[in-house]
Amino acid sequence: MKICHCINVLSRGLAENAFPSAAVAVGRGREVYLREVMGHRTTSPDLVPADFDTLYDLASLTKLVATTMVTLKLLEEGRLLLTHTLGRYFTEDELKDAPEGRRNVTVFQLMTHTSGITPHIPLHLRLTDPEDAVKTILASPPVCPPGTQVYYSCMGYILLAKILERITGSSLDALARRRVFEPLGMTHTTYCPTSRNVAATEFSTLRGCYISGEVHDENAHFLGGVSGNAGVFSTLDDMSTFAMMLSERGRIPSGRFLAASTFDLAVRNFTPGLAECRGLGFQLKPPVPALSAMGDLMSEGSYGHTGFTGTSLYVDAQTGLWGVLLTNAVHFGRDKTAFLDLRRAFHNAMVGDFES
Repeated sequence: MKICHCINVLSRGLAENAFPSAAVAVGRGREVYLREVMGHRTTSPDLVPADFDTLYDLASLTKLVATTMVTLKLLEEGRLLLTHTLGRYFTEDELKDAPEGRRNVTVFQLMTHTSGITPHIPLHLRLTDPEDAVKTILASPPVCPPGTQVYYSCMGYILLAKILERITGSSLDALARRRVFEPLGMTHTTYCPTSRNVAATEFSTLRGCYISGEVHDENAHFLGGVSGNAGVFSTLDDMSTFAMMLSERGRIPSGRFLAASTFDLAVRNFTPGLAECRGLGFQLKPPVPALSAMGDLMSEGSYGHTGFTGTSLYVDAQTGLWGVLLTNAVHFGRDKTAFLDLRRAFHNAMVGDFES
């Protein structure tokens, strides 16, 4: 029997307490080579095993599976242009304290993280009313002039989600459900889950227990659990379905979820020579060896995203090999140094195990 090195890597992670549970799948197109769940979704007060129906907090993978996909669908419907600016969607009152040039930031710059908008504001500490979030983000000092550098910005994606809501008159969770999750058959994927079968994330001193069923990201939690930067929960099989669509470059069994031209645009490297390789909502593998969550062996231009809680989804641009890894790696604390190395090792082993 062939040794599965990527499972060995994850088993090592469990033994070293890098995470208490992992759900993993690897495939190419609609063919699945590996589907495995290991460990426990909760460790306190009782050990409860994870299973294939366990929901994981996707954290920033939300940006890809919800916010980015809804944006691309509206782009295809002609309801949005990448050149549209913040000034088009936010009021003069909301923009009155914005720094010079902020109103001219484009949807394209939000999606490529070249907006110059600060990566992080602790909204949950600074504000008491979530309705003040937009004005606070718009008024924040820039980290660089728009279009000059990549600064991965959760704040930019919160604004992008607000734009989507204003175009459609629908909340982001409803948009994601109708435009993404239902068409793809991702029946368990949701914001604000009601299921009890959820992988617990971090211990909260404020709540006196491990966070389970509520979004781990403090800003998304402050915004009611529905945000453009975080908040979606999903299962291994649902995320595998999403990965299959990406591996087949927008195709699904019933036809197409994304047009070929839309998909090709989304995974194009728009930031060559800058700090990171970015497409429209996608993180891309750089052309030279670098410290990447994708490891060392995936091809240049491979695409996907990660989440702070210990989730990731990547597709090899040349072979279509995809891997989904869902963990609750913040369960034992936010120092994820060991986990980050294990994740890179997992993607190397995935290529070694299954690339043909």
